[in-house]
Amino acid sequence: MTRRRWRITLLGALATLSAIYPITSLFVQTSWLGDAMFTIALVAALGLVARGLTRSRSLVVVVQVLVTAYVVLARHLDETFSYFLPTPTTLEEANSLGLQALETVQRYSAPAPLNSGVTFCLVVAVAVVAIAVDAMAATWRSPAAAGLPLLTAYLITAANGQSALALRYFVIPVLLWLIMLHTTARTQFGRWGTANAADESEIDEAAHDRDALRSFTAGALKLGALGVVFAVLVPAIVPHFPPRYLTEGLGRAGGGGGEGSVGFNDTLDLSRSLNNQDPSPVLTYTTTAFTRPPLRVLATSYYSRGQWSTVGTTGNRPDNPSPPPPPSQRRDYDLTVTNNTLAAPRIAAPYPVVAVAMEGTPWSIDPVTRDVRVDGPVSSYRVTYADFAPPPPQLRDSGTPDSPDITDDDLAIPDRSRDLIERWAAEVVEDADNPLDRAIRIQNHLRDTSIYTYSLDLGEPLRDAEGRLLEPIQNFYQTRRGYCVQFATAMIMMARAQGIPARMAIGYLPGQPSENSQYVVRNSDAHAWPELYFQGYGWLRFEPTPGARSGTPPPYAVLGADSGSTRGGRDVEETTSGRGSSASATTSTSATAAPVQQQQTLLDAIGSAFTLRNVVTFVAVLVGLLAAFVMPITAWLLRLRRRRAAVTQQELIEAEWLDLTSHLGDLGLTAPNGVTLRQLRERYVTDGHLDGEDATTMRRVTATLEKSRYDRPERTTPQEAFRLHHDIRSIRRKIGRTRAWQTRVRSFVWPEAGVSFWRGLPDRLFPRRR
Repeated sequence: MTRRRWRITLLGALATLSAIYPITSLFVQTSWLGDAMFTIALVAALGLVARGLTRSRSLVVVVQVLVTAYVVLARHLDETFSYFLPTPTTLEEANSLGLQALETVQRYSAPAPLNSGVTFCLVVAVAVVAIAVDAMAATWRSPAAAGLPLLTAYLITAANGQSALALRYFVIPVLLWLIMLHTTARTQFGRWGTANAADESEIDEAAHDRDALRSFTAGALKLGALGVVFAVLVPAIVPHFPPRYLTEGLGRAGGGGGEGSVGFNDTLDLSRSLNNQDPSPVLTYTTTAFTRPPLRVLATSYYSRGQWSTVGTTGNRPDNPSPPPPPSQRRDYDLTVTNNTLAAPRIAAPYPVVAVAMEGTPWSIDPVTRDVRVDGPVSSYRVTYADFAPPPPQLRDSGTPDSPDITDDDLAIPDRSRDLIERWAAEVVEDADNPLDRAIRIQNHLRDTSIYTYSLDLGEPLRDAEGRLLEPIQNFYQTRRGYCVQFATAMIMMARAQGIPARMAIGYLPGQPSENSQYVVRNSDAHAWPELYFQGYGWLRFEPTPGARSGTPPPYAVLGADSGSTRGGRDVEETTSGRGSSASATTSTSATAAPVQQQQTLLDAIGSAFTLRNVVTFVAVLVGLLAAFVMPITAWLLRLRRRRAAVTQQELIEAEWLDLTSHLGDLGLTAPNGVTLRQLRERYVTDGHLDGEDATTMRRVTATLEKSRYDRPERTTPQEAFRLHHDIRSIRRKIGRTRAWQTRVRSFVWPEAGVSFWRGLPDRLFPRRR
């Protein structure tokens, strides 16, 4: 095993660690980093050992994959093992951890909470990157290709973080990658020389090789440094598109100046916008109304697998939008929007829209949801919307909903949670005998801050008795904790269970006042609320979220309610800590969500890796490796001691020759007694299947050995000893490839030099008296 193979392996491990370290900014904890560092070290160690055992590159990668997979599963799912072997239950639990991680990524924005599923998936991803980098850089000796998995690890953070990554996160992996290129290039360049040790110009040729190598190295470093500088400076000069998340959810603003656009994707996750600290406005508006309703962007009735989506709507859809209430029952107001950055095909406007004024951009109104859609980006527009408040007595007498506006999705309930939702709704509405009173009781129940807590931190998802992750509606019922999406979903499902059509509306709160009677809406104003259908009056907004910023419910949802106060609740910006009585009230539920963990530093992450379990595991693995490879380690130490003990070039050459004959003897080419050096050389050439250039290399080795033995000592140069070392390495590799793999394994695990040392140890420790 050569020194540079150790070096390139270490560089690959360090480059992998530096590339995955920025991922720590995506999660509130960094405790997973200790497991990641252990996994990277394990992959590097396996690569070193396997490359010493076999010349098959594919076999080296297979060993790394199998052993690393076993260790990762044993560390995270050891309770599912039977007789130290994984079982089908292990695969099921691994799949559950993967689903848990997927749900966490979809539900939260960065920094997201860390749980066992995320930790497991991060360690698996780190193992894949580490194996890919080690295989390309050390096994196949192609460090240039190793830049691809390193770039992939870097882009995971760059594409999902809240802000641009610091320059050091990019420079350090690139510098380590350049050093890997430099190290491998030196090794490959050294094989290009063709000078013969027997030539009189040997010293001049060696000096020429060194000069060429220095020139080649300097040019490569300059080219690499120029590429790094180019990659850093060009993005700062050339205009580029605003960043987008790779995972589903809300986009984000492109910069502090409000340029670019934001938009809602087909799968809705408001936590990204609610956590967004970007001060750039989404839009600015003025209105002729005294009160400001929420600005709706879209509405959807389709709920599947715990998510609201704008795709997949079923049922009959009308051809034309339903008409707004007649003018005698409403008041119309104008709202003028400027500096709009909401991405097409959506715009924000109060519901319902009566008229739209938009120059140069075609628009339409969805026949079911009455969302306004545009064919292209629009920076300013004006809408006229209707404001009406039906009297509660008329809503109570509205009767059974029956309208083409109602689709099958408006009454759908998840089968897995149906029993819970129906029981929950029945307990809340009690004896209410009309749709309005039922809706008000559900709304006021959810706004009760002595029962429910508003929090952007949902904690770690809970599991049922069978170990399966609970559905989000079940999880909310247990934890009594969530933000607007969870509260709106709960009201929609309970209303549907009571026969009231309901759907989800997504948009923005009215925003904050600014100069010139303007109002500014930002990403953090994102909001969700339910809309319930009442016959003869259409879709009406309710407000179950217990937050001061979400405002009070509409008048029809308050007047005539027999449950008293609507319990306005706490401000959205207040933290979950120090809640007083509301926090203590949630402890009465059957399960609670995990609190927000403090951000850990790198030193904390490194310290967490040195737990008793990790230390015992590391020591056990180390002792096992030492016990399994005590003979090759002993032989390597003996070779190292002989080389260091050599004072003259003759002694160094003799040590190299002894190492060659010992290794060839382990491969089955023993040196018979009484043969000359040249006879032994021909035996090695014949039985080792050396031909052409390899046979010439073998003869050059014996010629150098004869010269060092029989010529004057001062005529043996260091260049000849150096060339002899590389020739012997070439011969060992060539003859090793001609032996059976069983012979190669035996020669590595049970070398005669190590065996002889341990056999003779008792005699050296306790010499027999004559």
